[in-house]
Amino acid sequence: MRRKAVSPVIATLLLIVIAVAAAVLTYLWVTGYMGTVAPRETPMQLEERIKIDAVKTIKTGEVYNVQIYVANIGENATKIVSAYVLTSDYTVVCGGSLDTPQFIDVGQTATVDVSDTCNLNPGVSYIAKVSTIRGVEATYTFRIRA
Repeated sequence: MRRKAVSPVIATLLLIVIAVAAAVLTYLWVTGYMGTVAPRETPMQLEERIKIDAVKTIKTGEVYNVQIYVANIGENATKIVSAYVLTSDYTVVCGGSLDTPQFIDVGQTATVDVSDTCNLNPGVSYIAKVSTIRGVEATYTFRIRA
């Protein structure tokens, strides 16, 4: 009796299917194993969230003192380390690193004073910007009334 062997093309296709199936099973096994070994934790930057509620400007002579009201809406207490006032094209008008970082507990709002006096023009839009010790930033656009 004459028996025919499997053709080389079909043999090659079977080997490719077996190799792909083995690779998929290995991938699923490794990713499942890694998920149990290294539990997923949320990075601190994602747990830290701040929001600027308002900006207050106080005119003293020809310059303004700027106060930024920052709310901690995240899951961890935070420290504000810098506060700026920027133009609409992000040029720094005043501010910088705070001499003393401003601590804000979870769910609380704090007043952050911009460190310099600002030369602001009425009717122009400005951007207040604060950042935390972990690099989380918040911005708020405001305008000086004429």
